[in-house]
Amino acid sequence: MREADIAERVHAAIRQHGLLDRGSRVLVGFSGGADSTALLHLLCALAPRLGLTLVIAHLHHGIRGRAADEDARWARKIGRKLGLRTIIGRADVPALARRAGISIEMAARQARNAFFLSAARRARCSAVALAHTADDQAETVLMRLARGAGLEGLRGIARSSVIEGLRRVRPLRDVRRADLETWLRRSGIAWREDETNRDVSILRNRVRHQILPLLEAELNPRVREALCRAADLLEGDNALLNTLAETRFAQAARGGELDVAACADDAGLDLESEGGRALWRRVIRKWLAAAGAPAGALEFEPVERVLGLLRCAGRGKGMAVSLPGNWEARRSGARLRCGAAGRPAPGAGGRLSVPGRLALPGLGLRVIAEQRAGIVRERGKMGHYPAEASVISRMLGRRCLRVRTWRPGDRIEPWGLDGSRKLQDVFTDAKVPRAERDCIPVFECGGRVVWVPGYRIARGWAVESERAPAVRLRVLKQ
Repeated sequence: MREADIAERVHAAIRQHGLLDRGSRVLVGFSGGADSTALLHLLCALAPRLGLTLVIAHLHHGIRGRAADEDARWARKIGRKLGLRTIIGRADVPALARRAGISIEMAARQARNAFFLSAARRARCSAVALAHTADDQAETVLMRLARGAGLEGLRGIARSSVIEGLRRVRPLRDVRRADLETWLRRSGIAWREDETNRDVSILRNRVRHQILPLLEAELNPRVREALCRAADLLEGDNALLNTLAETRFAQAARGGELDVAACADDAGLDLESEGGRALWRRVIRKWLAAAGAPAGALEFEPVERVLGLLRCAGRGKGMAVSLPGNWEARRSGARLRCGAAGRPAPGAGGRLSVPGRLALPGLGLRVIAEQRAGIVRERGKMGHYPAEASVISRMLGRRCLRVRTWRPGDRIEPWGLDGSRKLQDVFTDAKVPRAERDCIPVFECGGRVVWVPGYRIARGWAVESERAPAVRLRVLKQ
C-alpha cells in the first residue's frame, strides 16, 4: 500500500468518525513498535491538514530492563528528529501487579491509563491517539467471544472512548498490521521490536501467533476480516440497544436509586420476557457505572444478581446482594440502592447543570449552582453545612459538573499550593473519621476534582476578579 493510500485512509477515518477536532492538541501513545511508529508518522503527515499539535507519550513499564531503557531513549530520539515534545513516564508494573493481585497485563493497562491522564494534563492535550489496528480488533473479538461476552463486549475496541475525562481515539483500527509494516519499510522508517510480543504464554500473543493462523488455515482464510465485520455490525445493534436503555435509565433513576415502579407500565422492561431482561441488564450496568461501582460489578454475574433483586420486587424487605469490590445492591420496596457494603451509597450523586439544582438524598444534602459574579473562598469544616465556593465560568465552558462521593486514588490540585494531594490525605489532615468520608460530596469536571466542601477549590478554577463571570456553588442540608 502506497503512503498516499494509507494516509488518506487514516484521514478519512478521522473525519468520518469525528475522532479529532481541528486545531486540537493530541497526545500520541508511542511504544516504539511498528504500530505506534506508523501512527506517529501518519499523524505528523496529516497534522498540517488537520491543524493538530502532537506530543509524544512513552511509558517505561519497568519490565524489560535494558531493552525498556533503550525504548525510552528511542522515543526521545524520534521526538527530537520530528521536532515534537516527548513525555517519558516510568512505572513499576510488576510491583503494581503484586500489590493489586492482578495480572501483569492488567497492571500495565492501569499504569498506561494513569500515565496518559497525567501526561495529557501536563501537555494540555484533549485526546490521546492509540495505535490499535484491525488485527488487535480481530484478536479482541475472538477472545471475548470465547469468554461468552454480550454485544457490548463483542463490538470490540471502540474507535473512540472517554476514560476519566480523557478521550482515547484509534485512527488505525481498520488498518491491518501487515499494511502498516509494509508502508514503514517502503518509507524507510525504522521501529523497535519487543521480544515479549512473541511470548505465547501471554493469551493475546497465543491468539495472534497460534489460534488465528490455525483458523485461517482450517476455517476461513479471511477470518480476521470476518471478525472485524461482525464487530462493526454488532456495534450498530449495540448502539441502538444503548439508546433504548438510556431512555429507560432516565425513567428509572432517582438520584442514586433505581425505581422499578417507575417502569411498571413499560412493556419494553417486562421482567418476564427475554427482551425485557436484556434491556434491564443494560439499565443496571448504566446505574452501577454512574454510581462509580468497580469494573467487576459490571460483569455478567453481578448484574444477574441485581436483576434477581428486581424480579423479587414487592416480595420482601431489606434484601441485598454482594458485588465485587466490597459493594452491594440493596432493595427496599420497589427501589434499589448500591454502594460500598455497610457504608453510605456512593451512588447518591449525578450531573449538575449550571444553573441547576441536584438532590443528594443518600447524603441528606442538596446542591445549588448559579451564575453569579464574586469571589467566595470560604473554608469551613468538612462535613459541616452550608458550604459555599465560587469557580470561574470559563473553565466550565459547556461542560457539566458532576457530584459524587470520593473514590480511593482521588486527587486534587489545591489552589494556592503546588502539586496535588490525595483526598485520603486531605481527610486525614482534617480529622474526618473514616466512617464519615463517604458522606462528603466531591465536585468534578472532565475527570478532575474541582472542589471538596470544607477544603480548597482546585488550581486553575479560582475566580480572580469580583467582576469575572463565575459559578457559585452551595451545599445545603435537605
